[in-house]
Amino acid sequence: MGKIHGFKYVLCLSSSILLNLYLLDSVLRRDGELTWSKSAAVEAEAVASISCSGHGRAFLDGLFSQGKPVCECNSCYGGPDCSEFSSGCLADADGGNPLFLEPFWMAHAADSAVVVAGWHRMSYSFDDGSSISKELQRHIRQLHAVTRNAVTEGRFILFGTGSTQLLIAAVHALSQDDSPSPARVVASIPFYPVYEMQTEFFRSVDFKFQGDASDWKNTSSSSLNFIEFVTSPNNPDGQLKEAVLQGPFVKTIHDHAYYWPHFTAIPAPANGDVMIFTMSKITGHAGSRFGYHSRTITYYVI
Repeated sequence: MGKIHGFKYVLCLSSSILLNLYLLDSVLRRDGELTWSKSAAVEAEAVASISCSGHGRAFLDGLFSQGKPVCECNSCYGGPDCSEFSSGCLADADGGNPLFLEPFWMAHAADSAVVVAGWHRMSYSFDDGSSISKELQRHIRQLHAVTRNAVTEGRFILFGTGSTQLLIAAVHALSQDDSPSPARVVASIPFYPVYEMQTEFFRSVDFKFQGDASDWKNTSSSSLNFIEFVTSPNNPDGQLKEAVLQGPFVKTIHDHAYYWPHFTAIPAPANGDVMIFTMSKITGHAGSRFGYHSRTITYYVI
């Protein structure tokens, strides 16, 4: 009889230990499990794995057919899986997408993945009252310190929806409201056509596009106001360029969209008063429409 009671005691003790271990394991597992983001992660990976023959991509925010995402093909390709090449397709030398960086991000899928909650930063400002992320600024300064392509110490960094917005904002900020004549906006030929297109589109009385900077070289010492776009490396010829005009009435906007080590040699850190950079050229995320502007305290807040 004593042996039976002893056996029951051992059985109960063992069962209790096993049950507690099971419960502890369940709690620990639950702490490391995804909850609300799990289905989103599964969905994102499922769409990313859709084969488009290497000539296109399917996206969660892209085209759908019968409730399922479909391939969006790159230029010159078509068909359900983007495998059909159009032999009569013409290359567009006037534009392009930075898809050459796509393999890099695919090779670093886990490190580059981003999960954003639906209620992420719904406020207009950060807790310090600012509208610009201090952490993002810190990372931008760190990036330039590593690549050694720009001086950021003691500079203000301003963000925009792509550098295109910042280019015209800089022109507006550097032109004078009370000037008897509009500021002459110039650039060296060949230049990025958006400079002229945007300047003429806004039809401002404060600035007007006036063509090639070299045509005004002998008059830049006068009291005429000039705003010169200096693109280095230049778009479209890739040359490292410097300002053509000099003088007290000349202001320069340095467009350094391509001033990164994978596009050009970096002879020295850029150190202009107004410098424009864009995410599309450093990471390839052109569709994110993010640009930033580094400036000294000399000029106006944009």
